[in-house]
Amino acid sequence: MTTITAPQTPLAAKRPSFAASRASQRSPFTEVQEQARQRTLMILATATGILSVTVAASAAVVLGLSA
Repeated sequence: MTTITAPQTPLAAKRPSFAASRASQRSPFTEVQEQARQRTLMILATATGILSVTVAASAAVVLGLSA
């Protein structure tokens, strides 16, 4: 009977991942753009959350007054 065993060293350790190699190729300008994008996304998420809470509160008030 033949037994198949896993290799002793993982194959991923032999070559760097694509993400790690791409990160080393980024320019400082790209990092600034990415930070600006992240900041914009955080501001939009906060604004969307505030808007949804405001709409829900308004709907609750309108429903409460009409009841």
